[in-house]
Amino acid sequence: MDEYYQAVRALPTWLAEPLLHIPPTLAARIHELRLRTGCGVVLTLAGRQCTAETLPDCPAALRGLRLTALQMEEIFHTLCGGSVHTHQAELARGFLTAPGGCRVGVAGRFTERDGQLILQQITSLNFRIARVVSAVLPEKLRQLLQGHFVGMLVVGEPDSGKTTLLRQIVFALEQLHCAAAVVDERGELFPAGHMLRPAAVDVLAGVPKATAVQMALRTLGPQVIVLDELGSLEETQALEQGFFGGVDFVASVHAAGAEDAFRRPQVQYLQQHGMLRVLVLLRGRNTPGQIQEVRVVEP
Repeated sequence: MDEYYQAVRALPTWLAEPLLHIPPTLAARIHELRLRTGCGVVLTLAGRQCTAETLPDCPAALRGLRLTALQMEEIFHTLCGGSVHTHQAELARGFLTAPGGCRVGVAGRFTERDGQLILQQITSLNFRIARVVSAVLPEKLRQLLQGHFVGMLVVGEPDSGKTTLLRQIVFALEQLHCAAAVVDERGELFPAGHMLRPAAVDVLAGVPKATAVQMALRTLGPQVIVLDELGSLEETQALEQGFFGGVDFVASVHAAGAEDAFRRPQVQYLQQHGMLRVLVLLRGRNTPGQIQEVRVVEP
């Protein structure tokens, strides 16, 4: 069964039921559901947003549907499992993680209270379908993973398969009997209970990346640290502590290509400190998980 059908079951029944009646050939191409107050359901296929009613075989219950503020609140609370409080740390960073590892981007009115952002009113949700996609690692990349590669960045635009490729790299490290620690802040790489969760890998989930990197270095003795979406200089500086201790890292960054990646402050920091040795460039959102080039960067 396609992951789309499993994902939409996390929504309220009145919305899940018609979404479950979308034909399998179409469901397999959907990678986002965009829900906004006052609008109909919008589905993203290969980077293109389409309203549900314009798609072939659109269920009747979706035609003319315009989501009200109360319906949006119900959807939001359902995705939170009825407990918004338990997702407060995630929501302060603009997302929540639904069952099965699907990330839901959250927009609306926020306010600051005691130094923390609190969501006051929900206006839109971007529900991303988490899929297991097979990614084949080229021989050059496999050989690099067997040695001391220092720092490796997986570079790609949104929906190009960065998480998919990181997952395959983790399994490759496991097969090489390498002590790997995975920093999975949002529970997207290896969701709890996921059947593909690696057995011989340490996973730190639900912890901010910079803190998790320090925890792994202090207590887990990894040879390699793997983390999704290197986002801040604080996270980059945490990796630097491992660099001085001989610990390699693999991380992903949002960028359309190498030139765009090198414009990002955290990538510049890595390069300036001799921590970046390998770039893995992905083809793009139309071919998720497929590698365009494995490039060795001179220190």
